[in-house]
Amino acid sequence: MIHWTDIDKSKEGILMILEVIKNYEKEGDVRFLAGIHSRNFSEYKIQQLICIVRERLNMTRRELLRLSEIALTYNKLWATDENNCFRDADKLFRKIRSTLKGTKILYKRFTPICRKSAPDKDFRASVFVKSTLAHAECGRDLYGLDSYPDIVSTLYAEMGAYFTNVIAVLVICHQELTKEAKISENAELCLQLLNEQCKSIVGDMKDVIGMLSKEKASEDELLKKSKKSGSLKTFAQQGFHKYNIESITRYATSRAVENGAQFGLDDIESLYFVNNPKKGKKAKEIMNDFDKYADKGRGTKMDTTAIAEFICWTGLGIAKGYSYFVLAYKGNYDLPQKNSVWARLDSYKKADPEAAKDDGMERKFASDFENRISKR
Repeated sequence: MIHWTDIDKSKEGILMILEVIKNYEKEGDVRFLAGIHSRNFSEYKIQQLICIVRERLNMTRRELLRLSEIALTYNKLWATDENNCFRDADKLFRKIRSTLKGTKILYKRFTPICRKSAPDKDFRASVFVKSTLAHAECGRDLYGLDSYPDIVSTLYAEMGAYFTNVIAVLVICHQELTKEAKISENAELCLQLLNEQCKSIVGDMKDVIGMLSKEKASEDELLKKSKKSGSLKTFAQQGFHKYNIESITRYATSRAVENGAQFGLDDIESLYFVNNPKKGKKAKEIMNDFDKYADKGRGTKMDTTAIAEFICWTGLGIAKGYSYFVLAYKGNYDLPQKNSVWARLDSYKKADPEAAKDDGMERKFASDFENRISKR
């Protein structure tokens, strides 16, 4: 009888292998020894198998580490450079090629040899059915594994370690396939992932600064597609895991620039206030004549408190807020260093620890700046 090792490249194929291996786990020693007897393995053959299993175990461990790393962010991102890693059968099975190859080798080696010639394809059978490691009926050895030489126990232990890692690889694949399918059906979740990734990309301004320009924004292919789709939610659902990181970086930048332009913001300002362009417009108006909202500090320097209050009011955080302030300031005072602004806010927190809890001091500074604006 001709035995074949084909595995269906699908979620069902993964489940089939999982089922077969878990069946082996129930009575592994029995099935293992039955295979040793059915193939009448010599000591040389067993040593050869140990080498093969160890080699495949190392390969499978590497695949497990690689898949584990991909899975950390795969279904948390709308676009990745590993798009459809789990959904595309050919791509997925290339990722776990060593894992599956080792499984095929072992199950074939533990499949009883049938000398009858049967060219008719109807008589072919899968090693994942006929192998003693799989579902084939096999009797229990009278004396058990302890009665065999150490080399046999070594092979059994190595195979156990290998199958443990195979299961881990296949479980990750099955879990990520299931998650991906659920996300693809949920337009709201797809939109949420799209917006979160755009926010993260634009938030790290150094990565997108070179892509800025209103002209380029209008030419971005993804931006055009999002407009043609009818709604952002539809675009998010249809585009889930269809684009790479470079594409979504350009899209996120173009979207931010185009949205900011509607509020009169330039490219850089659009990135700073991507989450609140209305506040960005107000901040721009304030920065055009900031000196009238501030008191003079020491010498020719501006009052540090006014800057700290403004930064808290913008909600940009100290580092990004200070960078924006330096970029946008057009007044006559010399500006203090960022550390001085941070120290001023920190001194208030130390003076009143209770008020500083849960960003309370930042909210107080923001409120104080609102009062400054209203008094002018």
